[in-house]
Amino acid sequence: MEFAYDLSGSSTAFVKKYQVAASNTVLGVPYLQNAASGGTGIVLGTTTGAANALGVNVDTAGTYVTAQQSDNSDTQRLTSVIVNPHAAYRALLSGGAGDGTAMTLFTAVSGGSDGLTIVMDQSVASPDLDETYLYCLTGANAGLRRKVTSTSTTTATFIVAWRFDVAAGDTFMGLGATPTQTEALTLNTSLTQVNGSLAPTGAAYNVVEAIANDRSSSYLVISFGDHCFSGRPT
Repeated sequence: MEFAYDLSGSSTAFVKKYQVAASNTVLGVPYLQNAASGGTGIVLGTTTGAANALGVNVDTAGTYVTAQQSDNSDTQRLTSVIVNPHAAYRALLSGGAGDGTAMTLFTAVSGGSDGLTIVMDQSVASPDLDETYLYCLTGANAGLRRKVTSTSTTTATFIVAWRFDVAAGDTFMGLGATPTQTEALTLNTSLTQVNGSLAPTGAAYNVVEAIANDRSSSYLVISFGDHCFSGRPT
């Protein structure tokens, strides 16, 4: 994840340095407040956990150590974290748990004449695309998106019609979320991207934008749904 902007109107990331309680050599991962008794510093988020979030790191902490070192080197490990409570971060949509996996390609088998249903070549109900957006990649509706309002096996249904009839062979991808909603999202293994192959499940993030380009370069702009400096931590 990378800093996109601050929802308060600022373009500046406010960075603070903190002691960590975990090894980390990856940039752009979420860190959380460590409120546990006996904790030694801030902790890494998980693929499905971001409660009491602090922010995203901009440098690495290296290897966490606790024992006194024979060369008397400092055992404290610090990392710099963007702590803006209203920071919005751009996260690549990955089609799996690995970095940069292409999003699933859906191909229309048929489309209703009213633009309100599409039958796909594979299931849209498992994982369920209900209440997320579909983005049209090819066909008369290329570049348009519509919110899925219900699913049944391979059929996606919409309330707002597509501009043109969907034809067999038109292709689509899911955007994994609905902008303006607080969604339960799962990060991928590196904690730097959103696993867009899943129905919304995981940690609470506010979805500010969905930037649709293609299956390998589409993004969600998200903010933490539970930030430790926002006055509403769990």
